[in-house]
Amino acid sequence: MSGQDSLSGYKRDEDGVLWIRNYVAGARIEMSYKIKDLLYYEQSPFQEISIVDTKGFGKMLVLDGAPQNSMREGFIYNEMISHIPIVTHPNPKNVAMIGGGDCGPAREAMKYAGIEKIDVIEIDKCVTEACRKWLTPISFYENEPRFQMIHKDGRDWIQETKENYDVLMIDRPDPVGPGAKLFKPDFYQLVYDRLTEEGLAVFQSGSPFYNKSTLEKTVKNLKEKFPIVRIYLINIPLFPCGLWSFTLASKKWDPLDADLNRLKDKDTQYIDRDVFLASFVLPKYVKDIVGL
Repeated sequence: MSGQDSLSGYKRDEDGVLWIRNYVAGARIEMSYKIKDLLYYEQSPFQEISIVDTKGFGKMLVLDGAPQNSMREGFIYNEMISHIPIVTHPNPKNVAMIGGGDCGPAREAMKYAGIEKIDVIEIDKCVTEACRKWLTPISFYENEPRFQMIHKDGRDWIQETKENYDVLMIDRPDPVGPGAKLFKPDFYQLVYDRLTEEGLAVFQSGSPFYNKSTLEKTVKNLKEKFPIVRIYLINIPLFPCGLWSFTLASKKWDPLDADLNRLKDKDTQYIDRDVFLASFVLPKYVKDIVGL
């Protein structure tokens, strides 16, 4: 397609094959993904959006040249950011997610009949539209009355909303540029204030291998506000170094005491009861990062 060679992160090799080049400065490594076809691209008011069909990962969402998720492994991230906090809370009614415009975690939340409200806050309407066309058909949630898509900056939304939530899932980007404000101490306070008295939140907290400071600062900020803070790990083949972390912060409920009979894992591809518990077992070097 015309213009594809000028897109961020894309490069043709000497044989004319198109690749996505993903360089991670913190780890000083580079991953490249072989492209079968560039399906869609657009410069939105916020970022460069592309959808590609890859050899190794199938269809993939790419933002500003950085792969975000794919059809072949996206279930890992979606299941682990959603099921663990939802099951940790014994009776969540109101659930919201900042980020996740592809609506993957929202689809997982829909499996829990007791949830009455599922809000997804995505700053970029163009991301939602692209994902609906190429990755997640609207038929997955168009007849779901509990679901609401809100196109707004996540920090502005959480500062302005009057709603209280039992579970908040914070699928934030890297702590650079506009996304940096979702890592500031005042943002954690806003999250705390928007939770119910027994509410909890989960935060994407980076790679413990090459984003050590992100994980360390996330845990430090949350421990200043929440009595229960737990780190859990997942493996994401799409991401450089693979290992990734989430940090769960709760006003009352400990995931290690969760009733796993509530876990809706009949049709999941990654999480089950064993994985739920095992994800909280941390290697020694991760414990050292956060002072455990």
